[in-house]
Amino acid sequence: MAEQQTQQSPKPADTTQAPAATTTAPAAPATTPLEKVYSDFKIEADAAEFKPQTTQKPQEQQQQQPVIPKVPDPFDPNFGAYQQQLATGLTALNQALADTQGRLTNMQQQLTYERTEADIKQAVGTIVEKSGLKPSIAEVALQAKARDDPRFRAIWNNRVKNPVALKAALNAVAEEFQAEFTVKQDPQLVENQRAVQASRNAMATTQRQSDQDKWTGMSPTERQAEVQRMIRGGR
Repeated sequence: MAEQQTQQSPKPADTTQAPAATTTAPAAPATTPLEKVYSDFKIEADAAEFKPQTTQKPQEQQQQQPVIPKVPDPFDPNFGAYQQQLATGLTALNQALADTQGRLTNMQQQLTYERTEADIKQAVGTIVEKSGLKPSIAEVALQAKARDDPRFRAIWNNRVKNPVALKAALNAVAEEFQAEFTVKQDPQLVENQRAVQASRNAMATTQRQSDQDKWTGMSPTERQAEVQRMIRGGR
């Protein structure tokens, strides 16, 4: 007998969905003006130290081909004098080369120093104008900022190539310094000063009223006598 195959009907798909888990995203930290500058100019914290902007070396000029003197025969009696002359010239040449390199290095260092000092002075002037701080305080705060903040230091080191980023960063730093170094008055101290001033005003008003009352209560003869006494300096 042939076996009959029974087909089972497929189960209906479960259409009920599990409730989605609700998660509360953490609040984003407040963005400061300086952080916005870092984000706008894509400044990465890759500067390891505070250093001045390096200058490119000038291209070396093409030197003329030197004239090679004729070397005498080693058996020539003048060969020893030739060697002595050659050694003396080589020594003088090396000394001249060392002196020239030293002068060039000093000139380059001096130019770099003067340029850096001018840039610092200009940056301090911007901070003083925006924040109202004293120049000495602004300069110390600027140096501390460049030392402690790698991203600001990167902007400073790249100031020649990207002065727009430096200007925006200085404006943000000035705003930050203004909020940090502004002297805030103690509310209790302000209230005490107001109370003292009010007390002084009240005492002055009472004294004026007392003098007025004294003259109001006098008879004409008494007022005349008081005037004479005041003239004589007896008051």
